[in-house]
Amino acid sequence: MPISLSQPQFLAIANAAACLYPGDRDSFIAAVAAELHVLPIGDGTVARAIRAVQGKFRHPEPEVTPRWSREAPRFERASKRSV
Repeated sequence: MPISLSQPQFLAIANAAACLYPGDRDSFIAAVAAELHVLPIGDGTVARAIRAVQGKFRHPEPEVTPRWSREAPRFERASKRSV
């Protein structure tokens, strides 16, 4: 059953989905629609549904080790004088 959304409400969902990995976008929109299916539709309800569902699609950032804790130095560029 389709959910009737205003244009700003649809754009809020689309903008929230744009921040995710492309593979997660369809399932994110489906999860938001499932959240909104049982609630009365309003701007605040859409925002709460986005906030509730978006946390489930968070991927942890890769852990970057600081330069000073490396075993061996790693040089990304050659120095200006070595060329």
